[in-house]
Amino acid sequence: MVTKEDVEKVVKGIVDERFIKSIEVDDKGNVTVTLAKDTPDIDNVLIKLHSEIGKLEGVGLITINREREEKTTVNENVQLTEDIIWEKLKDVVDPEIGVDVVNLGLIYELKLRPDNTVYVKMTLTTPGCPMTMWILRAVEDKILEIPGVKDAEIELTFDPPWTPDRISPEYKKKLGLY
Repeated sequence: MVTKEDVEKVVKGIVDERFIKSIEVDDKGNVTVTLAKDTPDIDNVLIKLHSEIGKLEGVGLITINREREEKTTVNENVQLTEDIIWEKLKDVVDPEIGVDVVNLGLIYELKLRPDNTVYVKMTLTTPGCPMTMWILRAVEDKILEIPGVKDAEIELTFDPPWTPDRISPEYKKKLGLY
């Protein structure tokens, strides 16, 4: 079973201690690391942390969060809709494929909750995708850029597994899959 000390050793080998806000390991081996919002080279740090923590024996789910400023005011006059969120998510392009997460069919579920938090259930093209943390972070960041959004919760799943059948018809043509 992985211990908090094991995880701390790995994290401190990658990130300067002053940028580590918390490290938690539950009894199932699930690991949650929270980093400061101003952690340098955050994209590479996220990828390396996910990879190196994943090598530890007994690790379950790995969650790496970034501390973020609380939105003190949510503009109540903004008419927030799921369509606005879907459009914003088209700005998140998978860097290896060059197609956005919406047209790739990576978003399985999107809910706008009454308190203006956004829930997204999504997948990636493969469970071993080296860009996992970068893509998850980009999805969260894009959602939080939308005026009126209070918070974002991103759930990663591989059930059901992604297949090219999920790609939008327009992009199937562009990618030569028709």
